Amino acid sequence: MSELSKSFEMECEILDRDHQELMQQIDKIAAVIDGNDDGRCAKLTPEMIKFAKQHFTREEALLIKVGYPDVKKHAAHHQNLDHKMETILELAAMADENSLAGEKLKSALKFFLADDIIDADLDFKSFVKDRDI
Repeated sequence: MSELSKSFEMECEILDRDHQELMQQIDKIAAVIDGNDDGRCAKLTPEMIKFAKQHFTREEALLIKVGYPDVKKHAAHHQNLDHKMETILELAAMADENSLAGEKLKSALKFFLADDIIDADLDFKSFVKDRDI
């Protein structure tokens, strides 16, 4: 099972817990792909996407609460991830019967998580860390 390295932790319990949960769900999907567990990928992936969207809502609400000045920019980033989520769902629908789609899905999921945490969330880490949440 994967873990977030300390450098990617937000030092905000709710966000770190969400990121860890996303990573665990992605690991579970990858294990299903590697184990050829038919039918499970198409079930688990929409659950992960639903959780990701809930995470985005929680994260944006937290940013509003603490007065983060670039919250609209971050919300726009989340909206841009919608296209990636659609692609992930399409790959998941094929992954149970197509090994290439399964491998592409594993890659897309890892990039999705990196895009959320590394490319965007770390921008506000110090801002959130300095607030009493």
